[in-house]
Amino acid sequence: MSSFSGSASVLIEALPYIQRFNGKIVVIKYGGSVLSSDGESLETFAADVALIHSVGMKPVVVHGGGPQIDRIATALGVESRFVDGLRVTGASMLEAVQMGLLGLVNPEIVRAINRHGDFASGVSGVDGSSVLVRPKDERLGFVGEVVSVDPSLLGGMVDDGVIPVVASIAVDSAGQLYNVNADTLASSVAAALGAEKLIYLSNVPGVLRDPQNPATLINQIRVGEIAALIESGIIGGGMIPKVTAARDAVEGGVARVHMIDGRVPHSLLLELLTDRGVGTMFSGD
Repeated sequence: MSSFSGSASVLIEALPYIQRFNGKIVVIKYGGSVLSSDGESLETFAADVALIHSVGMKPVVVHGGGPQIDRIATALGVESRFVDGLRVTGASMLEAVQMGLLGLVNPEIVRAINRHGDFASGVSGVDGSSVLVRPKDERLGFVGEVVSVDPSLLGGMVDDGVIPVVASIAVDSAGQLYNVNADTLASSVAAALGAEKLIYLSNVPGVLRDPQNPATLINQIRVGEIAALIESGIIGGGMIPKVTAARDAVEGGVARVHMIDGRVPHSLLLELLTDRGVGTMFSGD
């Protein structure tokens, strides 16, 4: 097969997916661990997001920034501690979170996407009080549990052809800032916007039966199976918030949730536009 024929085959394979998802909202959670792996990962991700936007999909990017926050916290002399995979966020750590997410990660993602066209704009859950939270657990300090998402701001941006890039910071009813787990925020945003898909891009291939063996990837998980997988220890640590967020998204009306390896070049396009699919898919059936 010539290279031209191969290219044509790829385009033909992509066409039904482009048609199926035209006009549909796709929420993409981009992890700080992927961003920090190398510059190529961000550039490839940005190009992929710009491409799916250009063919008629409506991407919304939600991001965290764990490694970036860790570096800033270390520079400030603030200890990083975690409980059940969630960052303990006292007042000093909250400053580090703001600096990491709003000062570093958000503008970096926006710039990368906008190198392919003036598409993206950075926001957070604070803007327009879009995401209201309450304290999740007194042990965690200023870590918020999502109470509600007002889709007006993000939905309006999407309708205007803008790609919102959403930092995982929100407020309570009194205006106090909170750190929010980005996986959880992406789940809540996807449900509120009526997204067709929610895709988690991280530094793992998906859910593995043996975390040390990529060959043990679980290709599909029904949300009713999640509790047993946690109880058995197959899902543990930092994977628990990711998987429970995926469950909440499905239960909130998102048709499919995918957890894929963002370090694989063009994994977003492979998931959206090909027959193969990658990673772990969560569904209600």
